[in-house]
Amino acid sequence: MKNHFRTLAGVFLLMQSSIALELQVQEGTLKPFTQGAVLFSDRNFTVLQVPDALAGLQFLKTPIAHNQLIGCSLPGTLYAITPEKHPTNSLKQQLMAAGFTRLDIPAFQLFGKAPEDCAEVFKKEFAAGETIRAKKWVVFLAGADARAAVGSAAESNWADNDGEVLYNGIVLPKTWPPHTMNPASNEPMPVPYLESPPKTINISKGRQLFVDDFLVEKTDLTRTFYQAEKYSGNPVFKAETEVERKYGVCYLGHGGVFYDPAEELIKMWYSAGELDGALAFATSPDGINWTRPDLGLPAGGNLLLPRGGRQRGDHAGGDNCVWLDTLTDDPSQRIKFLTERLSSDPHWLAASADGRVWSEPVPAGEAGDYCSFFHNPFRDVWVYSIKRGNSFGRARHYAEAPEFLSPHAFDRSVYWCGADTLDKPDDWIQDRPQLYSLGAVAYESLMVGAFYIHLGPDNKICSQGKFPKITEIKLGFSRDGFHWERPDRRAFIPASRVEGTWDRAYVHSTGGVFYLDKNDRLVFPYCSFSGVAPDGSRGIYSGASVGLATLRRDGFASMDAGDSTGTLTTRPLQFDGSRLFVNADCPDGELRAELLDEAGRVIGPYTLENCQPIRSNTNLAQLKWNGASAVHPNGGKPVRVRFSLRNGRLYSFWFSDSPSGASNGFLAAGKIGAPSIIDQ
Repeated sequence: MKNHFRTLAGVFLLMQSSIALELQVQEGTLKPFTQGAVLFSDRNFTVLQVPDALAGLQFLKTPIAHNQLIGCSLPGTLYAITPEKHPTNSLKQQLMAAGFTRLDIPAFQLFGKAPEDCAEVFKKEFAAGETIRAKKWVVFLAGADARAAVGSAAESNWADNDGEVLYNGIVLPKTWPPHTMNPASNEPMPVPYLESPPKTINISKGRQLFVDDFLVEKTDLTRTFYQAEKYSGNPVFKAETEVERKYGVCYLGHGGVFYDPAEELIKMWYSAGELDGALAFATSPDGINWTRPDLGLPAGGNLLLPRGGRQRGDHAGGDNCVWLDTLTDDPSQRIKFLTERLSSDPHWLAASADGRVWSEPVPAGEAGDYCSFFHNPFRDVWVYSIKRGNSFGRARHYAEAPEFLSPHAFDRSVYWCGADTLDKPDDWIQDRPQLYSLGAVAYESLMVGAFYIHLGPDNKICSQGKFPKITEIKLGFSRDGFHWERPDRRAFIPASRVEGTWDRAYVHSTGGVFYLDKNDRLVFPYCSFSGVAPDGSRGIYSGASVGLATLRRDGFASMDAGDSTGTLTTRPLQFDGSRLFVNADCPDGELRAELLDEAGRVIGPYTLENCQPIRSNTNLAQLKWNGASAVHPNGGKPVRVRFSLRNGRLYSFWFSDSPSGASNGFLAAGKIGAPSIIDQ
């Protein structure tokens, strides 16, 4: 018999000895709960006492720090052990508020010697589907009447969702974020809206990209994915000040790079001198030529916050993720900031109008040492990308809040994703890939995710050898903000792996991910390490500089045709615009389109024969039909677009009311010269 209590991110789960134990679960394995058993995978704490009522059970050995949802898929009895009087780690009040009652078992020393770690036992009858969230430290025990597999919650039928409706027609489940991701699995993340797309897709917001099959009903075109091109003048920003030159470090990890339309400058926030160094600031008119302004602050020079050893709210810490919020109505929250410090809540959030004066810090919660956040404007929520491990190494948890300064947001997280079986090991290192970080930004009609894939070697090996570990940037795409389609597993921005180069290894993206330059190229700032400081000394975290990589606008993927004409027919669409625009490359061929009604019949006069072909390489061209000044087909009912392409590439399409082709979509971290991050 298998146990029906499940965990969504490694916990201590104790089960009756009659339950089959062939299953390795989540972040650890099931072990007998006996005196002398080592409780944690990252601590040597051993069980000192086993009360008679708990004898013969099994526990799940995991890291000591955890934050997860515990649920029951069948009715049963759940026991919980938590410290009796620990000032920060006791979950006594939470358990009682959730309906647990304390058992008449004297408090006992589960492990260690500290009196505050004396534990007491609670009990509750759980109904099917009932859940409770837990954080360290609590030990859960399953009663004899619990029978089923330990694992993650089953994904509901996506087609039956009745929760929030997104602009594009995707309907979310009522329970959001979903508690269905399984940290015990390293299979590729399911993307349910691709399996069950909306019957009609609303494309009124943004250019429509072909990074997946969400828009595609049928096609015989071939999809091609593209990697970013590194700028030949890299690095564009390297250690120059006294603080920076100590280790040769200008570190975007995560930092932030954004175009600020209010001052018509690109602004960069970075860590100066060390990974957990001072928060520094620089500006540029073009992303290539940078200035370090003297801010006149106590930290000195271009430093906004001094290095604080991760201790105080008025110092920089170890994460230093920054977001320039140009959409906010509150000037005091224009700059949003997450950093790390050593305390009971090691991560904190703050906001500022200009980076000089910060709000009172708000505790975010416990997590690993490399967390970040981003804004999802399609749902107007702030998403916290939280580092917590699973049995495969570094991974990510997800939390969201409508207000950025949301206390203890990390404590509401669910398991999100990690590296998977399609992330292949480095040919030479052969370590298992891990997800080092995940950041994202809204671009046009979807979210683009920067997946930092860690390939090794282990930190100890790199420290001994005095060279940087390898991380590389890969991309993912999301239309609901949670599930990621990752169709191309090549490195979008790779490490050079060549000793003596500035970008030898340890490649990082940044808060904001990318912006658009004045020539409409997508520009990806990235940080990388050479392993060599200016004085010639070597180290795992020495020699960090910032460079740029570029991509054609909308150029993540194209749908291609050769000498033979191919077609692509979309799913039924709704839109507001009266003009059809495309981003296409076909100077030696042509692109045409026609519009179809719900039955698949061509709507006159929007036929292929009437369509004026595109025969150029352009990221913005209007498709027109003879006899039609604007597109007003089918009386407002859904229509399909059927593209016909020969010798060319189609990157995107969209409808707009503007003669300029403004898409009403999002422009990532901004566009040089544009007044807003919305394309208007």
